[in-house]
Amino acid sequence: MVVSLTPESLVAMNDNFTTQPTQSSAHPFAEQLTRHGIPESMWPYLTQNGVGELVEKLQIVFTQFSTERLTATMPVAGNTQVYGILHGGASAALAETLGSMAAALHGAGTSQPVGVDLNITHHKAGRSGLVTAECTPVHLGARSTCHEIIISNEAGQRLATARITNMLLPLDR
Repeated sequence: MVVSLTPESLVAMNDNFTTQPTQSSAHPFAEQLTRHGIPESMWPYLTQNGVGELVEKLQIVFTQFSTERLTATMPVAGNTQVYGILHGGASAALAETLGSMAAALHGAGTSQPVGVDLNITHHKAGRSGLVTAECTPVHLGARSTCHEIIISNEAGQRLATARITNMLLPLDR
């Protein structure tokens, strides 16, 4: 039997025997969290469900992650309604995703955010490309948060404005 070794197969073989698992690769959703732009500092809070199935379906990718400002993108393609424009429900899901994640950041692992109110006003149709959502706090309290989310197209035009209020439930420890 003749076996051909290439530089690529040697690297692959080497990786099989020398790569040590890191905390990142040991996380059950490491690949998913990386794909969606979630910083590793948040991974310990996302061990049960990762980012969730809807974030996967909508292809939401976080681009900035702090308590003062959270941003993410979502493609219009694949998230349209019957007329081929961005579905209002997809915009609302994008807004709720950012507002809930921002509330979770504020809770810093001590509370679980639960959305109690979401409203969204659609100003203009999203027709193609990526939309960007920017989430900023309106109120950060001990028991509740309120965030404004602005969704814009690639030209910077505002497509929608949303507001979400989250109640912060204490985590059972």
